[in-house]
Amino acid sequence: MTRRGLRFGLLGTPVLYGGEPTSGEPAHGEPAHGEPTPADAAPPHTPCTRNGTPLLPVTSPKLRTLLAVLLLDAGRVVSVEVLKDALWGGEPPVSALPSLHNHVARLRRLLDEPGRLLTVPTGYVLRVDDGELDVQVFDAHISAARAARAEGDWARVRRECRAALGLWRGSPLGGLAPEVGGYALVRRMEEARLLLHEWRYDAELALGDDGLADLVPELSALAAEHPLREAYHRQLMLALHRTGRQAEALVVHRDLRARLADELGVEPGRPVREAHVEVLRGSGTRDGASGWVRPAQLPPAPAHFVGRADVREGIVRALSGTDAAGAVVLSGTAGVGKSALALQVAHALEERFSGGQLHLNLRATEPGSAPLTVEEALTSLLRDLGVPFRDVPGHPDAASALLRSLLAPTRTLLVLDDAASAAQVRPLLPAGPGCGVVVTSRSPLTALDGAARFPLRPLSDEESAALLRSASGRDDITARHPLVALTGRLPLALRVVAARLAARRALTPEALATQLAAADSRLDLLDYDDLGVRRSLDAAFDALTASDRRTDQDAALVLRHIGALDLPCCDARSLARLTGVDEARVEAALERLADVALLEETAYGRFEPYDLVRDYARERAAEPCAQSPSGCHFASA
Repeated sequence: MTRRGLRFGLLGTPVLYGGEPTSGEPAHGEPAHGEPTPADAAPPHTPCTRNGTPLLPVTSPKLRTLLAVLLLDAGRVVSVEVLKDALWGGEPPVSALPSLHNHVARLRRLLDEPGRLLTVPTGYVLRVDDGELDVQVFDAHISAARAARAEGDWARVRRECRAALGLWRGSPLGGLAPEVGGYALVRRMEEARLLLHEWRYDAELALGDDGLADLVPELSALAAEHPLREAYHRQLMLALHRTGRQAEALVVHRDLRARLADELGVEPGRPVREAHVEVLRGSGTRDGASGWVRPAQLPPAPAHFVGRADVREGIVRALSGTDAAGAVVLSGTAGVGKSALALQVAHALEERFSGGQLHLNLRATEPGSAPLTVEEALTSLLRDLGVPFRDVPGHPDAASALLRSLLAPTRTLLVLDDAASAAQVRPLLPAGPGCGVVVTSRSPLTALDGAARFPLRPLSDEESAALLRSASGRDDITARHPLVALTGRLPLALRVVAARLAARRALTPEALATQLAAADSRLDLLDYDDLGVRRSLDAAFDALTASDRRTDQDAALVLRHIGALDLPCCDARSLARLTGVDEARVEAALERLADVALLEETAYGRFEPYDLVRDYARERAAEPCAQSPSGCHFASA
């Protein structure tokens, strides 16, 4: 009788699988009758089975090499010269040919199947049918696992991966000399095995069976063996997190991130970042059993707010409609009420944004401080969302991606107050369709794509009077009262006047109006407690003078010239003629002043200072030149 169901194995030491040998066949690689015992023969192996099929180890190293070389080119002719090189390392002895014939004869007896190992004029051909070589079966399981993974059939993915990995008996072609070849096969098989582990653990995590805790030791070993392979670390993080070990999961992320930064100079990829978000959401500050804490950072809504009804409705539509822009920009001059309007709208939308509200002062015009850097802003927002400081990515791109990931599944409103530029705001924007952003800035931030813009102008006479009455408690102030015009109808100036009237009941609105009209500078009286128009304008002017950009310095100087000439309006040509400065530079400076809302472009090329800005420009023009960093003259190009 002959063997039935012959199989070959290369996923480990080369072996044969098959039925019981016929009588007289050398058992497990022992020499045939009359054949000398090879000097390189290994001790006989104990008979065993694999999946119920008897395992027939090929114990002679030379015979294993011969089998492996023939299997690597199964179905194709392997020349005698190639076989001699493989068996004797490129230096075959004089007796190499007869010795090769002897090994071929031994292999034929071991195979015990006519027509399996054929002799051809130039060498030998080993016939291997489909499914007879473990590498073929391994590849078939990989293809099936890949297809199941594409379909989201995680149970089948796990089944196919386990079947493929079950064929693995060690390193492919284990124990053979390099001369055998097969390097490409070994590398392919080893990489495929690592991929199968990834797929299998993804399936285990997706199915979420009770055995997740058992995966931790296996994944820990794989992560340690492959310290830069992000997939195993991601899976270890999730397995730890989902079995209640969030702190350990965060340590895995921190160590991986540090290793990638040190050795490769990169941050973890998106899958790891998403796993990090899941861990953070499960390990952040919690409010009873309700889960992730809902941020509620909005300062109180303004106690006295009037007007802006049309603008408020437009903002609400932009943030709430089916074609919502997702972000709105409120722009305007100092003291025009941008922050107050932003808070008024944000509080009105609390119900829509059930994920909470984040509030961040970007400090573009805060006296005595520099604007927040992008890194500082991202760190602040991430910390507010519960990310420990040590887990905030160091690279701003990675930190921005983490912020987007945290906000994506939520309906959160961000109020970004006092922004300096579009570049400062852009990395802070969420990508989720349920989130909204309200940005306030002196500039309209036209470089911020997709935002709805609402430029604010001073209040109307009626609105100004209403604010004065509400904030001061003086019910007799009408739209024609001199205080309305003297404050420039700016909400900040109106609040200062109202605060003065509220503090001194004996001070009448008429008396205060007389003081403002007679003052050398109204700005002295428009300063009370922590409210001050001059301080707000100082921040914008000082930022221009301290800038390294020539256009900014020119803008500060142009404002001084406007004050010195007491111009109610101007254009680049006339101002250039009056100052003797190049018209192109004056035009750029005027545009910059309009961008930071110190001037208003009322018609193309025609600019007007706001009422109180004109007072401020006269103050700056009266200063000695040494007090102005930009001096009194335009710098040469």
